[in-house]
Amino acid sequence: MKNLFLLTCLLVLSVSGAFGQRLQARFVTSAYAWERQDTIGISSQHLFGYQTVQLSLAGEQLSFHTYLQGFNDFGGPVKNDPTLRLYNLYAKWSNIAGFADLSVGRQAVFAGVGSGTIDGGIASLKFLDSRLKLVGYYGSLPSLGYKASLIENAADNSMMGGQLVVAPVEFGRASVSYLKKNMRPETYLGTRRDSLFNPYLVEIKPSATAEEYLSGDVSLDFKDIISGYARFDYDVLLEKSSRTQLFARVSPFAASTMKALQPLSITAEYLQREPRLLFNSIFSVFSFASLKEYEAGAEYAIGPSWQVFAKYGAVSYNDATQNQITFGVNGEHISASLTRDDGNGGELSAASLNLGYPLLENKLTPTLLIGYAHYKLSEYSELENALSVAIGAVYRPMRALSVDAQAQWIQNKIYNTDMRFFVRVSYLLSQQLAIF
Repeated sequence: MKNLFLLTCLLVLSVSGAFGQRLQARFVTSAYAWERQDTIGISSQHLFGYQTVQLSLAGEQLSFHTYLQGFNDFGGPVKNDPTLRLYNLYAKWSNIAGFADLSVGRQAVFAGVGSGTIDGGIASLKFLDSRLKLVGYYGSLPSLGYKASLIENAADNSMMGGQLVVAPVEFGRASVSYLKKNMRPETYLGTRRDSLFNPYLVEIKPSATAEEYLSGDVSLDFKDIISGYARFDYDVLLEKSSRTQLFARVSPFAASTMKALQPLSITAEYLQREPRLLFNSIFSVFSFASLKEYEAGAEYAIGPSWQVFAKYGAVSYNDATQNQITFGVNGEHISASLTRDDGNGGELSAASLNLGYPLLENKLTPTLLIGYAHYKLSEYSELENALSVAIGAVYRPMRALSVDAQAQWIQNKIYNTDMRFFVRVSYLLSQQLAIF
């Protein structure tokens, strides 16, 4: 009843004072079934069911948004009670006095280094024709399992932060962001045994953990000739860098009037990451090395419908290095790729093929996916094979309704024959209202 009351209040808030409201609701029903070999000669059948609802009611300035998902295991050996996850439920007031936005409720945060879900508020201010933007947020962390209730010890489980975004030129922007998150799991009772193996209850008090980060990033996109991105994260509590990322994409013929298709693009990326460990957790006292990733590639367009590409990448951790080379082609209805991995992490040769061709005026699209891998996990392991095939179809008789179905077959060292089935039905309702 409390949740229903909150939902009603937010709904009234969102429509009051709004002239001509747009109602959008998306309902997605999906099922996933498979049979798993638990041990030799013993198998179990599973049937997962999902029901997702996305709802928004938006007026000129006020809007209401919610997103929830129900789940149940209908055919598993250990059936569970139906569960409901409330991912967001918030009201938003946009363009307050022409420069501010405010949203209150359960909502996702995307503000530089700050990301996650809070039960709280997000405020943003825009100046100089939105070339300067300031975002701030504060709230408690959602309850375990995204239940439709506030977490009990909200004071010890919170997230706050902000982001300052500057766009001095049309083709470039920069931002600085900050995140602080506190987490203290609830106290619980656990059973332990004494020296005579007699059980007794013990109150377990998990230690409080925290995260605190500073981050800066710069991005640019200049006339389709060059685009780039750079980011640096700093762990304030552990007093060391957490992430360094550089990316660049260059189209050398983009400025040429003779090359309208801009056929050639060259990309390069570098990423160095430290393990993201919670401060005051037991894992934070161990020593870890940085994970470094490198990638360089080229893409070439052959006409308006075909593109070939090649990429080389490497991942290194301490003295171990893994290399990967990929070649592929993308077409209007087909894509294929060949991949070769080798290094300290083993060897892998793989091929994949994806097909999809629309029929009946794009209402029906049959699909076919084939993947094959020839691999070994170490220098002294035996070579193994893995094959997967997926056959499906997408049926869209109208813009608001779509039905997706797929049958998946897998064969590898562990499963001689593994069959899986997936069905998804999506319906979109969009209606212009005039309540007031």
